[in-house]
Amino acid sequence: MPGHKRNPASVRGEFPLERDITEIEGFDNLHHPEDLLLEAQQNVAKLYGTRESFYSVNGSTAALLAAISAAVPRNGQILVARNCHKAVYHAIYLRNLKPAYIYPQMDSEWWINGGIFPDKVERCLAENPEIQAVLITSPTYDGVVSDVKEIAEIAHKYGVPLIVDEAHGAHFHFSNYFPASAAELGADLVIQSFHKTLPAMTQTAVLHNCSDRVDSRLIRRFMGIYQTSSPSYILMASIDACMDTMAAEGKQMFRDFTRILEQTRKRLSVCKYIRLVDPVKGKNGVFDYDRSKLVFSTRASLLSGSDLYHILLDRYHIQMEMESENYVLAIASVGDREEGFERLCQAIEELDQEQADLIKAGIPAEEK
Repeated sequence: MPGHKRNPASVRGEFPLERDITEIEGFDNLHHPEDLLLEAQQNVAKLYGTRESFYSVNGSTAALLAAISAAVPRNGQILVARNCHKAVYHAIYLRNLKPAYIYPQMDSEWWINGGIFPDKVERCLAENPEIQAVLITSPTYDGVVSDVKEIAEIAHKYGVPLIVDEAHGAHFHFSNYFPASAAELGADLVIQSFHKTLPAMTQTAVLHNCSDRVDSRLIRRFMGIYQTSSPSYILMASIDACMDTMAAEGKQMFRDFTRILEQTRKRLSVCKYIRLVDPVKGKNGVFDYDRSKLVFSTRASLLSGSDLYHILLDRYHIQMEMESENYVLAIASVGDREEGFERLCQAIEELDQEQADLIKAGIPAEEK
């Protein structure tokens, strides 16, 4: 295996068949790593400064499933943020867990979820002594970061681990321009999607074990259960290459990236109708904010979020990450080029001027 035998003539299309191998001699086994893959995962832990790091080639989904399963026994109880990923709900279902929910504060200016208040976490733990773990999402899809350090201290005071879904924050570690990673702030298990914000292939992620509050043997067992028994060596090589790149060139790459990103944010911050979202720290549970998330609110314009999404795609050929009723989201990363930032700026500035002209002319929203 694989059946293509690394022969390009055996299949139509261009695929990296020469790298698509399985657990052949000399290439180790992800589920029982002893050589290459053990060293590769140790390199991730060393780079991030964590106790252990585990590859996930089933994305953050498998890592979340494994983290929850390892931290909470079947039929147990868990406190989860209500804005968590669907994988969390899948873990609750699969393990027959009893969830208690904590809600993020709503940011009424931007209509996005704010952060999780630490005092609410403490209140829930005090009222529910059977809770065996806490899970929050930080940063959120829109970039909002909660006070992970204080939430971790509260969880530990009650004797339970903190799991942080940091799928959208794998880049935090590589620049002080961004918030600190949960792995540096006392969280016990931290899940990161490399493919979301680092130069790695889709479906690549890691699970960091940062303490001894969750049994490593259980983490390994459940990572083996929730991942395929034939993990893709192409994906694992992508993780390894990403870490090599970050170790060798990451500092310069992020210096260049954050410089262009900050110029872009300053340029777009003057738009009045297609407004660049910039949550206020200290309000609505917003402890910090990931400025690589470019969220454009349409609430001051005649457009909906869906309108803006499709105009950017159809007229300007710019693919946004996500649309909502009142905003669209773009995710910037080190893989972006300066030309791409320029195109985005020009598009948003043109649309902002169009909205200014329409509103000045008194055009109602239904006639736009």
